[in-house]
Amino acid sequence: MASTTAETFIWKDSESLSLAAAHFFVKACAEAVAARGRFIVGLSGGSTPRRLYQLLATPEFSRNIPWKKVFLCWSDERFVPHTDADSNFRMTREALLDHVPIPKGNIFAIPTKGKPEACAAKYEERLRKLLGTSSPAFDWMLLGMGADGHTASLFPHTSILHEKKKWVSAVWVEEKQTHRISFTYPLINRSREAIFLVAGKEKQPVIATIRGRAKHTPYPVEGVVPTKGKITWMLDEAAAGN
Repeated sequence: MASTTAETFIWKDSESLSLAAAHFFVKACAEAVAARGRFIVGLSGGSTPRRLYQLLATPEFSRNIPWKKVFLCWSDERFVPHTDADSNFRMTREALLDHVPIPKGNIFAIPTKGKPEACAAKYEERLRKLLGTSSPAFDWMLLGMGADGHTASLFPHTSILHEKKKWVSAVWVEEKQTHRISFTYPLINRSREAIFLVAGKEKQPVIATIRGRAKHTPYPVEGVVPTKGKITWMLDEAAAGN
């Protein structure tokens, strides 16, 4: 789709999609730990990945994950307290973190106290220390996609789409009337693998446009092109239009 190295997999429904994603997670984790001693993940917020996180918390999957070697970050966050119902961190904590033996020091939540720009800069500093300077890269960048083609908090017609240097940036999303903090293309495209988890018929028009060859104004999701990695699209039949 967005890259010659992209693969697309389609499952019947969101449950089978989430189950497959959980298996993909465990496999990628084992490979990363064997190769580099740790598994660094960028997590997605929103509703679609919630079931994946719940599955990873079950014994079937959790016992096969070396949680002490897993490091979890977030690709974006709504600028609300971590206790707020809209918080991506809260969703992940309730679905996954509260149920698995991951060290607190391995959880890199996006700060949301203070000014958005300062929080973004602070988070980028933490990520640079985590990833290092030799070949900084996430092993697994889990991303979603909205019905408008946005991913993370890279929304259409926002200035963050043109960011070339910063890894993390604050962005005002006019249609949501809120600030968000998000990874930028320069960081996302360092990923060894970007995984798009997309479910629901409301996503089908964008998927159809991207998968087709017709000319169109690029959606933000199409800016995700890992320079040394690959893209895996995981869709349910509703999103795929099957």
